[in-house]
Amino acid sequence: MKYYIFGMPQSGTEYAKKLIDINFYAENNNKNDSGHWSWVHNGDAENATASLFQNTPLVFTYAELPKWINSLVVDGQQFIHQCGLNDYPDYHDAALLIYSQETRWSLPKAVEAWTNFHVNWIRYIHRSNHLIINKSRIDDQPYLIDRLSKIQYRLELKKKMPNWTLIEEKKILNSLTDNQLDYIQNKVLTEIQDFYER
Repeated sequence: MKYYIFGMPQSGTEYAKKLIDINFYAENNNKNDSGHWSWVHNGDAENATASLFQNTPLVFTYAELPKWINSLVVDGQQFIHQCGLNDYPDYHDAALLIYSQETRWSLPKAVEAWTNFHVNWIRYIHRSNHLIINKSRIDDQPYLIDRLSKIQYRLELKKKMPNWTLIEEKKILNSLTDNQLDYIQNKVLTEIQDFYER
């Protein structure tokens, strides 16, 4: 059976694909083309879901905002440049600039990109048979087993083996200041938390 994965860069899309490929007889149908509707990081949810049927299996990966920002610090240079996070005005609050791999970029612009992506997907994800995997919880074995079981029964992918095979994701440490963390906590919409973190 064919399935799709969607999510922001650094939200666990590659991890989810590996996890599904190891545990299920299923074929990922995303195209590795940023202009194609099925590109894994497509932020235009209306376009991405318009070609899906109500029963199309879709895994959406989500990373809580502080963890996502920290993963950009470690390995998000391509996204930082693509979204222009490193293009900010001279009057930008220096306390809300983040330094990573010799690049300075704007925390407020990153928060805005994350928010817009997730609000857009809330509006259209119902068009498919979807399941959300929260990257921030994949270290929690019972949570991960629950997600795999739901992929099997709700998305109806056929399991390969009697037992689940779990894989570890590399740990990312917090590199944000208290001021930056406070800023993030004040900017997260409850609509997003209620939808993706339930």
